Amino acid sequence: MINHIQVKKDFGWFIGNFDNNQFHNHYALQISIPLTGIITINTPTHHLSTKKAVLIKSNIKHQVSSKSDHFILLINPASVLGHFWNRFLKKDIQEINTTIIDHLISILHHKTSFPDFIEQVNSTIQAMECNCKTALHDGDQRISNALDYLYEHADRIVSLEEIANYSHLSESRFIHLFKENTGITYRRAQLWNKILVGMPLIGNKTFTEIAHQTGFSDSAHFSRVFKENFGFSPRDFLHFSQFIQV
Repeated sequence: MINHIQVKKDFGWFIGNFDNNQFHNHYALQISIPLTGIITINTPTHHLSTKKAVLIKSNIKHQVSSKSDHFILLINPASVLGHFWNRFLKKDIQEINTTIIDHLISILHHKTSFPDFIEQVNSTIQAMECNCKTALHDGDQRISNALDYLYEHADRIVSLEEIANYSHLSESRFIHLFKENTGITYRRAQLWNKILVGMPLIGNKTFTEIAHQTGFSDSAHFSRVFKENFGFSPRDFLHFSQFIQV
């Protein structure tokens, strides 16, 4: 199978055979699904080999190994989708067996046209949000609005003063509520959005040009933050991406 990549606002998925099995950690939550064989997940303290889907907690150092094709879903943990999966986490890595994962697996194994396949996978992933929108945002709707505002203005730096004023909060109160509602800092959320803006430019512009266009100091800064979020470098992304859609 040729490797394929799909990137959306709060998630990205990758299907194929990936040979980057070095220990790494990243900000995104991860769901790994073996398609035809066994997948092995190692952390400094745990080892898991399974044919089932595996959920990996954010920022956990891990190593993924599989000799066959597999599916990887990376999720923004501050999003509604991330909140949905955080509820299932009991430990750093664990097998997951839910109805919606079973449905996703059936799509991954189903023979269909590629445009239909993409639509079905994305629709299934996005449906994971539906049951917890209220649970995530009951705490403070202003933070939900702030996240939408950040995404709409991801092409520039939104200052703390600006977002606090937009949310009708003091800067200190905004920082507290943002971390309380999302589990991450305001700065980390901005970096995620800037990386998403830069992703579709990879392969069309140099990494230096992308860094400057998306507000990073240089290509090294862009590459470092990219790897912190997704676990692989922009160069790796370019190497194995045959299909990209944002």
